[in-house]
Amino acid sequence: MATPLIIDTDPGVDDAFAIALAARSPEVDLRALTTVFGNVGLELTTANALRLLAHLKRTDVPVVKGFGGPGGAADVHGEDGLGGQAHTLPENPEGVRGEDVVQFFADNLTPETTVAAIGPLTNIARALDAGIVFPRLIVMGGGLGIGNMTLRAEFNFWADAEAARTVIRKGNPIVVPLNLTQRCIADTAFLANVDPVLSNLTGTYREYLSSHQDQNHSDREEGILVHDAVAVAEAIVPGTLRLATHGLDIDDEGALVEGKHQVEVAEDCDWPALRAFMEQRLSV
Repeated sequence: MATPLIIDTDPGVDDAFAIALAARSPEVDLRALTTVFGNVGLELTTANALRLLAHLKRTDVPVVKGFGGPGGAADVHGEDGLGGQAHTLPENPEGVRGEDVVQFFADNLTPETTVAAIGPLTNIARALDAGIVFPRLIVMGGGLGIGNMTLRAEFNFWADAEAARTVIRKGNPIVVPLNLTQRCIADTAFLANVDPVLSNLTGTYREYLSSHQDQNHSDREEGILVHDAVAVAEAIVPGTLRLATHGLDIDDEGALVEGKHQVEVAEDCDWPALRAFMEQRLSV
């Protein structure tokens, strides 16, 4: 039986790769995309989710609109969130299927459901505050001693630090942090071998990464960081990532800090094998 999967997302170039990976993996039954603000504002992330599903020929998958807020990564993902290429994707005739994301979770989570949260955690935190239990929750976010918005805060946690704190304290998540995802680079050979429509979205993202090389990443090969797809891979095939338990909390900046809440953190993976898995699933 395929595992029911819901992806909470703010598309986003790397979200696009993650969504495609799930949509093309028979191990999971993609039940919905729930949208949240993040890489761009909510209206654009929702429109992008719909268009991506149309491109993937998965208009059967409902899109449920979640909570809004300021979009904060247009310099990375383009003003439209998809490298200025959202207009090249087809319209989705189905449209948004719902706008009460908390009620959607209440009505649709089963004991077998996995939720992969790959954007800011506002939707997830609101559901937790309403008493909803997530049977298996995988979160892309945070960094152990590193960040990409500040020295210590990663974007998804920084965008709604209070929500991140709620999820760490109440959600029993598996956290997939920057420490791992920054080592997972989809290089130019990978991008040449996968769905060209997806590869076409990456121009702005690649330009951003190239212009923000620092001494810690000056030797990084050319390509893109597939943060969100790494987290979704663990949702598709549990055990893909090697986990260890850490005592953590979230400070007011959205940074992961030492704390009393026991959280599973993805520390490592076999990246060559995972890269090959992604390439095979994302090729057309």
